[in-house]
Amino acid sequence: MNQDSTGRDWTAAEKAAYRHLIRTHHPDRGGDPDELITQLARFHATQQASGERIVFVSRRRGLAGVIDALRQRRRRRRQPPRVR
Repeated sequence: MNQDSTGRDWTAAEKAAYRHLIRTHHPDRGGDPDELITQLARFHATQQASGERIVFVSRRRGLAGVIDALRQRRRRRRQPPRVR
C-alpha cells in the first residue's frame, strides 16, 4: 500500500490521480521536469494535512553521476573516525 508522509493509506482515487500526473508530466515520457515538480508540489500540498515541506533533490545522471558518487564515497572513506 502507498502511504503519504503521515502514514495514511492512499485511496484508489488518489493513486489513480497520482499515476495520471506522473504519466502526463514525467520527463521520461516527454514532459517538462519543471512542470512535473510544480504539479507534484501542488498535488502533495493538497494531500498533506500537516505543514511538512517537500524537498526535491536533483542528481547528475550518466557518467557524471557515477563519477560524483565515487568521489563522495572516496571523501567519506578518507575522513578520520569520529572518536573522541
